[in-house]
Amino acid sequence: MKRFMTLALVAMFVLGLASMSAAKEVQMKGQFVHHVTWLDNADFSKDNSENEFRADQRIRVYFDYISSEALNAVLGFEINSQWGNVDEGGDLGTDGLSVLVKHAYTNFVIPHTPVSVRVGLQPVAWKGAYGSPIFDDDAAGIIMNAPFTDWFSASLGWVRAYDNLADDENKLRPDDSMDLITLSLDFMGDGWSVTPYGIFSFLGHNAWNDMYERQFPSPANSTAEEDIFAFNGLAPLGPNYRADDDMYVWWTGLNFDVSVLDPIVIKGDFIYGSVDADESENDRSGWFADLGIEYKVSWGTFGLMGMYGSGEDDDLDNGSEAMPVLNDSGFGLTTFGFSGAVTGGFDSALGTARYDMWAIGAYLADFTFIEDLTHKLIVVYGQGTSDSEAIEDAVTAGTDPFDLGAVLSDEDSFVEVNFDTQYMIYENLAAIAELGYIYMDRDSDTWKGSDLEDADDDAFKAAFYLKYDF
Repeated sequence: MKRFMTLALVAMFVLGLASMSAAKEVQMKGQFVHHVTWLDNADFSKDNSENEFRADQRIRVYFDYISSEALNAVLGFEINSQWGNVDEGGDLGTDGLSVLVKHAYTNFVIPHTPVSVRVGLQPVAWKGAYGSPIFDDDAAGIIMNAPFTDWFSASLGWVRAYDNLADDENKLRPDDSMDLITLSLDFMGDGWSVTPYGIFSFLGHNAWNDMYERQFPSPANSTAEEDIFAFNGLAPLGPNYRADDDMYVWWTGLNFDVSVLDPIVIKGDFIYGSVDADESENDRSGWFADLGIEYKVSWGTFGLMGMYGSGEDDDLDNGSEAMPVLNDSGFGLTTFGFSGAVTGGFDSALGTARYDMWAIGAYLADFTFIEDLTHKLIVVYGQGTSDSEAIEDAVTAGTDPFDLGAVLSDEDSFVEVNFDTQYMIYENLAAIAELGYIYMDRDSDTWKGSDLEDADDDAFKAAFYLKYDF
């Protein structure tokens, strides 16, 4: 099988090279990231099975086939290799197969119009002051952008999130897909921008049920792989029920950035999201807001920020009051507790599939006293916003809130400190260090009986990267 897959990959590359003759220009760019990471108690619970030290590398290469200013196509590959991992080709011999398709899309401009269209596997994100808490990743779909004036443009898109989720007998079922329709309006001027947007999703009830079965496999479905897809970010905290009717998921948001007061910059977001289900217990709706103020000086940037995400009330039977999310890849406030690290975040730290917390932070970014050497220091204090009684009830009912992405109750608090450094060895080669510490104060009575009852140990992270962009 390995030999067949290797031959298939070679054929794919050969076909890609052959197609270059049809393009007037081929450009290539990419990124090589090699890194070693040491973690201790990333889930805030001492565990002898935790792999505290690991070495990895991530390679991304993109080929841009340019026919004209109005037409091009991009093909991107990603190779992830944990050193020593047999499946990822990091063991002795380094012959494993781990080449992934990252991007595969076509860009074109509709003739006689300024409207551009992107079709295929592409980056999809919504604007955020510190990244989008809804989604910032890759997806399959069609995105159209129309620049009507110098100060106004609009984007309309369709994204197919999931399709053909099979049951335990590998038989396809109807209503097993999830689609997103997106609309974004960009208003911009000299020193300011405002972007309102909306996202509407149709979620088939069989897709929901499949997520449910994978999260809670029954004896008859005991072989189901525990791959929960978007379940964590869409499901309520309490007991969940199979759905008989399709669901509707939607968000409306506003992002703004004001730099007209330079050197002062003000930025922020407000988002409201909802899951409308046939059973009230499966509903989920809530809101998220953040605000940041920065002051730039010649040798760095001072910043203050605050965020708030709605949390659960004390009644599990009426669904969830936390804002739904698609994944946690976007909100990069810090490089440890959230997803701001060079290679992404850690699922077991703070920002998972829920943002039911409030936090305030102060940071000094991009400060430097030596040429080509920059630092960032950030300190964040936060508390949960979900009612502790809701978590107690969920634990009593036999549901482990940790498995559903619960982060903090209103009886829990944390402090995170990050100190990150970047040194530009060459113009395109950087050495990066990310040092992080999280102090967790979790209420033992709230979490009594769950896996998080004693999960209040301090967490540490030290990561060192060598990043080459070309």
